[in-house]
Amino acid sequence: MAEFLSQDEIDALLDIAEQGEDIDNSPIEKVISKEKNYSIYDFKKPNRITADQLKAFSAMHDKMLRDFVTDLSSMLRKIVDVKLYSIEQMTYGEFILSIPQITSLNTLSIKPLEGRIVIECNPAISHKIIAELLGSGAVNTSDNIDRELTEIEIEILEHFYKMFIKNLYKTWHDVSTLNFKIESRDTNANAIQIVSDHEIVLLVVLEITIDEESGFLSICYPISYFEPLLNKIVEKIFSEGRNRKTSRKRDIKTLISGARMKVESIMAETELTAYEIMHLKENDVIVFNKNATSSTATIYINKKEKFSSISGISNNRKAIQIRANLDREKQETLDALRMMREERELKAKEASENIRKLLNQKDGR
Repeated sequence: MAEFLSQDEIDALLDIAEQGEDIDNSPIEKVISKEKNYSIYDFKKPNRITADQLKAFSAMHDKMLRDFVTDLSSMLRKIVDVKLYSIEQMTYGEFILSIPQITSLNTLSIKPLEGRIVIECNPAISHKIIAELLGSGAVNTSDNIDRELTEIEIEILEHFYKMFIKNLYKTWHDVSTLNFKIESRDTNANAIQIVSDHEIVLLVVLEITIDEESGFLSICYPISYFEPLLNKIVEKIFSEGRNRKTSRKRDIKTLISGARMKVESIMAETELTAYEIMHLKENDVIVFNKNATSSTATIYINKKEKFSSISGISNNRKAIQIRANLDREKQETLDALRMMREERELKAKEASENIRKLLNQKDGR
């Protein structure tokens, strides 16, 4: 398997080559040019939404899917799968070109905001939903799914749209009270024009899977209408994340606080061989490793050394007073780091001594 050079290695080789030095055992025969770091910016499609706003927008719609999956499964009376497929910035003209020419489209007003949004359900899944709502569940294989929906099919599919709009309303309600209302329905993508073709929109694409048949449901948000709400979305979603972390930490503390732990105070310790223990007899004296007048003790929590303390009496009962926290793991880590530093200093000193000896030998000659 061939080895690939990292960018740092490539830059180093290029620097050596430019300085006129030889490169031993190098597979590079010719250096063309250094790769330039730049990013492509399309002035026709300026970025109108920041990375944080896009992340918050994605999290908001991902949260919506939980209720949507439940409601759709209840409506169709079977298990369905819905996932957030993508969220992209594009022009409205690109959105029209990205969807089938003959499909199911609904335009929704978004009062009190100006303008409208578009919801599109492509034929790959709309025909399946209609079949499920009619009770058959199976799409006729002889039926051309690229045809326009009939008036009856459009009326049947409206039940699905109303259910979806209800979930959309619940999702946006935490940010702003938007009244989504169907204004028009169509099956021809070219007949829907809510903004100019060069306007920037945010396209949210959901993938719906029913009985191994899948298709896409798209929501087209013109950014010019929703720009005032983008920062509110970021604030709402990120504050929820912080609150969840705080709540989780509090819950964990509450659960741990009720746990029982064994506390032991060890006044003194010693070591004996197995032979000495086996031959212990009455009146033998065991000498510990500490002076008899010392009141210091070590506290063990669940058999782990944790605190140093002083033994005494409180209210006529034996007691211990904690004096310091014994973090053995931290101390061991610090000792290991000190040892590594000493080894490096020793090696550097030895290398310096060797260089000095070589220079002295050279001067002696």
